[in-house]
Amino acid sequence: MKPVDWIEPFISGMTFGLLLAVMLGPVFFALLQTSLHEGYKAGIYLALGVFFSDALLITICYTFATFIHIMDTHHIAMSWMGGILFIGFGIFNFFNKIRVKEIDDNKKTVHAQFVLKGFLLNLLNPAVLFFWLGVVGLVSVKENYTKTDEAIFFGSTLLTIFSTDLLKSFVANRIKNFLKPNIMIWINRIIGLILIGFGLQMIFSVIS
Repeated sequence: MKPVDWIEPFISGMTFGLLLAVMLGPVFFALLQTSLHEGYKAGIYLALGVFFSDALLITICYTFATFIHIMDTHHIAMSWMGGILFIGFGIFNFFNKIRVKEIDDNKKTVHAQFVLKGFLLNLLNPAVLFFWLGVVGLVSVKENYTKTDEAIFFGSTLLTIFSTDLLKSFVANRIKNFLKPNIMIWINRIIGLILIGFGLQMIFSVIS
């Protein structure tokens, strides 16, 4: 692979990683609250659990798609499915009400529990699974992508999410001061519109 070949999948993966990283869901606030109450190291272990969970979900979605040969023989169906998932997820994100909930339990626990907490919070959120299904669908319709390109894309996505989670944990005290309800609402609406745009692009690519 030439040096320039990996740039597009790397940047694309980073873009989706940033998109998922700024979503204001349960994991975001759990990371914020854990860092505030238990410290930066606890936030790192929580982020590590989220990382493992995302890697598992990507593997499940990708393996499932490969097993039923969707990527090779059903590009149109995959585009429709991914597009609808993105649009649905975007609409949900647009109208979702954000509620900041503080943690009252300051008891210290072992790091393994934070890893498990991050893993389960992310894994048991259906929205995250739908998001990864949409991303796998989007990648699968890129005919110029090789297996190496796909590995770079998903690797870049996971590293971006993990890096931003570490950053969120590090600046948790400062972030909290800016988490006003109206700001969170507009962030969610903008993200929702972006996801809807990705969904429409996927659908229009097979009907135009």
